[in-house]
Amino acid sequence: MSKIIASAAISASHHLFKTAEEMLEKAIAEKGKDFVIEFPDTAFYLPQIYAMTAFPVKSLADMKVALEMAREMLHDMPEEKFWKPYLGEALDSGMATLFCEEIILALRYLNGLEPVTDPETGYVYNGFITDTI
Repeated sequence: MSKIIASAAISASHHLFKTAEEMLEKAIAEKGKDFVIEFPDTAFYLPQIYAMTAFPVKSLADMKVALEMAREMLHDMPEEKFWKPYLGEALDSGMATLFCEEIILALRYLNGLEPVTDPETGYVYNGFITDTI
């Protein structure tokens, strides 16, 4: 795997982790750790995290646990002078990114930022597709 690609994947996962962590801390400060959170019209909590870990994210406290799972999958940036296979680190970082993105999207719903309506066309763009769809 290209060191450039692996470095970009790992760097992006760290950036998204930081964003998710900041959003989650703000939500906990505002709503409390026991605040119930879910996507609309689903029986699977946060489905990506649930599918990969069987851990149901039902509250902001649970979301913090899921974010810690993502933290465990983060890796340091590849060293500048040494080559090694980076595939495992890049794949772990990709999974951490999926967890962080799902947490960010759920928090956007919590904050009323989803679904997004295009002001010019009036079309509604859902970030999360419900079970019924």
